[in-house]
Amino acid sequence: MHAVASPTTKALARSPRPRARRRVVAATARRGADEPAGVRRRDALAVAVALPISAISTIASSPDASNAAYETSTSSSPGGGGDGGPSSSAATASELSVYRRSFRERFETSISSGTHDYSFKYPKESWKPDIVSLNDGKLYGVDLRFSSPTEGKLCTHVLPFVDKDSLKDVGSPEVALDRFVELIGAFWDENGFGVPGGAAGTVKSTKTVVKDGVMYYEYELTKPHNLISAAVTDGQLYVINASAGNERQWASGEANLRGIVGSFYVPP
Repeated sequence: MHAVASPTTKALARSPRPRARRRVVAATARRGADEPAGVRRRDALAVAVALPISAISTIASSPDASNAAYETSTSSSPGGGGDGGPSSSAATASELSVYRRSFRERFETSISSGTHDYSFKYPKESWKPDIVSLNDGKLYGVDLRFSSPTEGKLCTHVLPFVDKDSLKDVGSPEVALDRFVELIGAFWDENGFGVPGGAAGTVKSTKTVVKDGVMYYEYELTKPHNLISAAVTDGQLYVINASAGNERQWASGEANLRGIVGSFYVPP
């Protein structure tokens, strides 16, 4: 039985490269009668060989539009580098992605101008970015959101903190929390209109951390489970809040939630 040459084979038959033509014809002839029609894997490889190098480079460098606004890199170890960047000692994911806020993310929903490009680590496979509404950005300084259906949610806030260059200028961790407590979780349950006194829960513990000269206040709160890290630099307040919506999420995601908040980093 004679094999019928496919359109791809005919096009390649006109090519001045006889060796590639013989290989493709032989591959087509070996195709079984019950195989579906269309371009086969070997045909596609032969077409790729025939493409000019410039075309292949263009295809390889095209970014995924859905991720164009998110500048990330991956790290196989949970610890940070020696450059003062974010680090995570609690996250258990085998591969973490470093989110770095960049100039491409000057969303209308936040006061992006003149602020620092903060970063943090998160589990890339299970946490995905969510849409930030204009209302949430303008009222609460919400800069971005990520969520996981099994582990919880996180968000970051960037807001002016007039005449303050460090959290130590504000006071103790408890005093500082009173200044921004209404930001915590307000938009998750109340559609962006806030909750009197905030939805932060009850303070369980606080901790002070210094990274590259910038002081951070870290908080653990319960009912609901909220983990918070906050820093002030150059008159701007930066807050990251990771939260589990219920006990099941907390049991599943506690380690990753702690790793996310512990890796929060604002350059001086």
